[in-house]
Amino acid sequence: MINPTSIRKQVAAIRAHLWKKELKKAIDQLDELVAIEGNWMYTERLTELRTHYQYMLHYFVEGKQDPERQAIYRKITRDIYTLTDDASSQLLTRNCPSFFYEQTRNLSRRTATTLDEFAEIFAKQADTFSFIGLLEEGEEKKERLNQNQVSYENRVREMFYTVYTSPPTRGVNGLIDSMKRFMENQLVSVSAKGMFLTALTLNILQRFDAGKVNLLLNACRCPEPELFSRAIVGLIPIFQTYRSLWPLYPECSNRLKLLSDDPSFNRRFITGITGFIQAHETEKITKRLKEEILPEMMKLSPMIGKKIKLDEWMGEAGFKEKNPEWQKIINESGLSDKLQELSELQMEGADVFHSTFSNLKSHPFFLEMSNWHLPFDPRHSALESLFSDQLRGNSMIDLMLESALICDSDKYSFCLSILVMPNRYRKMMIGQLGAEGAEIKKMQEEEQVLNPYQKEETLIKQYIQNLYRFFKLHPRRAEFSDIFELPLDYHRVVPFYPIVRQSSHLERIALHYFEKNNFKEAIEAYTLLAAERGNQSETWQKIGYSKQMLGNIEGALEAYLHADLVEENNTWILNRIAYCYRVLKEPITALEYYRRLEQFRPDDMAVQLNIGHCYLELKRYDEALNYYFKVELLGNVASRAWRPIAWCAFLSRKQDVARDYYARVLEKKPSAHDYLNAGNVEVCVGNMKRGVELYMLSKQKAGGMEAFQTMLYDDEKELQEAGVDTAILPIILDAMRYEEEKGDRVPAQG
Repeated sequence: MINPTSIRKQVAAIRAHLWKKELKKAIDQLDELVAIEGNWMYTERLTELRTHYQYMLHYFVEGKQDPERQAIYRKITRDIYTLTDDASSQLLTRNCPSFFYEQTRNLSRRTATTLDEFAEIFAKQADTFSFIGLLEEGEEKKERLNQNQVSYENRVREMFYTVYTSPPTRGVNGLIDSMKRFMENQLVSVSAKGMFLTALTLNILQRFDAGKVNLLLNACRCPEPELFSRAIVGLIPIFQTYRSLWPLYPECSNRLKLLSDDPSFNRRFITGITGFIQAHETEKITKRLKEEILPEMMKLSPMIGKKIKLDEWMGEAGFKEKNPEWQKIINESGLSDKLQELSELQMEGADVFHSTFSNLKSHPFFLEMSNWHLPFDPRHSALESLFSDQLRGNSMIDLMLESALICDSDKYSFCLSILVMPNRYRKMMIGQLGAEGAEIKKMQEEEQVLNPYQKEETLIKQYIQNLYRFFKLHPRRAEFSDIFELPLDYHRVVPFYPIVRQSSHLERIALHYFEKNNFKEAIEAYTLLAAERGNQSETWQKIGYSKQMLGNIEGALEAYLHADLVEENNTWILNRIAYCYRVLKEPITALEYYRRLEQFRPDDMAVQLNIGHCYLELKRYDEALNYYFKVELLGNVASRAWRPIAWCAFLSRKQDVARDYYARVLEKKPSAHDYLNAGNVEVCVGNMKRGVELYMLSKQKAGGMEAFQTMLYDDEKELQEAGVDTAILPIILDAMRYEEEKGDRVPAQG
């Protein structure tokens, strides 16, 4: 039995050699793979490849000029890749248990239906639907419609798997032409063509095929938004996945470059890229919902029950207006801000419903892989009993079909979950949806006026969400390469350059990286922008901020200084530069920038506090104290200055002032360091007993003697400057250990 894992490792090794341009090693490794397959045609192809390469090398070594050498070299490399693919696919089709090869084996056991035949079948079924529509309403019409619908769905499913498992176009005469005819056939429904494009995308992701990539590129010019959205979204991960191959297939890159001349294609392509960037945030949003927002809501439930009287909820006023006390509880819990943030994310197009609907994918409907990719259709046989209900009205259908918030996969989940409800609750929910449907439809029409591209943007976003659910939730997802694990490096994919390197597009991509805290990618994108138009302060500001967030303070400072050259006296930039110098232990330069900042923000207490910190670090204690006292006197929160005043007074040997301020600090949720510093002051003035008491409290807060001892010795230099003989520190520590033992002793039982 051939091990599929071993085959994949050999394929990966061959591709690695090709990537490094080690063609001889690739050919030798391929020899082993072909020997396992034992197919004489593959052996002949390999022999021919080896011979051609050896001839090319011979002519090269002989010094003979060959203007076709690069083209020959590229062709040999392509042929090695395709032969590797063909030989490995043959082996895996026989032995691999994964879903793709399982379906390939299933289809090979029966007579295949061609795409031309599928197109003819779909055309006939469309005629049948039209004919049945002319019949009188009644059970017979309903039954015939259902039969034709089920037949149509079965054929769409068969077509999907036929395309999904289709062989390479280079090995089947007429396959490309039949695929083109299918997509151009006006009698084939848009829905069936959409399923064709998804199957084609998944097939290419499973096994590279330049001919099929060009078919997808052609589909980007389809007039129907339902089709070009699927083609464009599919191309993005395909070009990422096979980035090493595009130099070998310039026809694909050139075709994409040609499309980039179309402003509509550019707009849609960038919408797809930003949609993928947003999709990477889905798990974070799901985690926040599960770990922060939902638990907070659960906590609020008993709180509201205790603090708000029941009659306020049951009385008439309780239904008409919000209880202000309830709103106060929500605000104080912090839940209001979190819900507002989620609402804003939803408005930006973030996928906030993934966590809600992920639990509804266990329905048998989703055991069928093709169903994950179906455009939502209320006529689907699985929903027949729901949408045949006369109580529903048209508004519910409109709501489900046109909602920009819910993707197709989740619409099916929602409807299937309603179907398992008791009939009474189902009718009630349908009635509520019907009442709200008209209002939602009106809102969507208003948005359409404001944004003429809303429909295509919605379709692109929803299709990405459909794919996200498939790759993250399908029962056999481990057998598919997850396209959402690909890196966020759209600005580095060479064939994308004609689109993503356009200044306005690159700025939009960079902003999405930045806003989603993908700082590494944001730096790269903004650096490209800065090279193109280096006189924009905001670009350098964002480079600086991103580097700062990644802990690269030197790099951040360099970017902020560049921004300051472009836009002098911007207070945000001055503040960041000063901060960086402080972190880099350059208080003199930091002080210069804080003093510049002070000229523009003289009443900013944070600036005053930082100036005080700089003087403190320079050991100019009197000047530091002047600024700290100013913050205490004029600041909104006087306690903000207490710690620095106390510490500065301690270092300048003004121990009375230090004792006074540490006493205030200890009344306001003191930390281990607060107790330690207060203890240091007492030791300085010779009050050892009180000093040890405070040290003991510091030790408790720190979590033990070892942590406290580290903290104490970290202050050894400052204690010496304050006049303490630090030789007493080991004695103090031993005294504390005896105190600790005393506290641990348990009186003997008599």
